[in-house]
Amino acid sequence: MGGELPLGEIYLPSDPPRMLKVIRQTPKPCLAYKILAAGRRIESPAQVRQCFETAFSTIKPSDAVIVGMYRQLTDQVHENASIVREISSRSR
Repeated sequence: MGGELPLGEIYLPSDPPRMLKVIRQTPKPCLAYKILAAGRRIESPAQVRQCFETAFSTIKPSDAVIVGMYRQLTDQVHENASIVREISSRSR
């Protein structure tokens, strides 16, 4: 990072692929955390969907995801649950 660390949380584009690779290689069940990068790298509902699809297509069947939600803006609980239901119904 050029010798300087920015304040706050850092979410690099290379973080998700690295995290998912490690999760996939680990024989034990894992929790994929921050798959939406705390919303810092999300600019559209399509990107939210893509993050879920990438996570679920990469993690092992015994793994799970942890997703933070900010309910003051939209009903993210409903939106995320709908995305997960749709993705899981396609993989049956």
